[in-house]
Amino acid sequence: MADNTTSAIDSAAALELLKSRLNRLPGDTSLDNMLGRRIESAAQQLTAIGINLTSETRDLMLVVDLAAWQYQNRDKPGAMPEWLRYARFERWLESGVT
Repeated sequence: MADNTTSAIDSAAALELLKSRLNRLPGDTSLDNMLGRRIESAAQQLTAIGINLTSETRDLMLVVDLAAWQYQNRDKPGAMPEWLRYARFERWLESGVT
């Protein structure tokens, strides 16, 4: 992920965590390209709403949680779960957006 909006996120760590969250074996690389794009997309979405991503673990986990939810719910109707909405909103508030 060479994009400026995602440069603060460790893409290798994010991919490893996302694969773990999705119960995929670390050696299974069949979806790595698509999962990497999900991570990139999640980071860009967070940046687009004003969240300044850092290299902190909480930002890494927020990106992974969002990417996992998007992957697992890509064909399902329904809203984002409250815990994820609250995590995103709290992080947005901390970014100093008013």
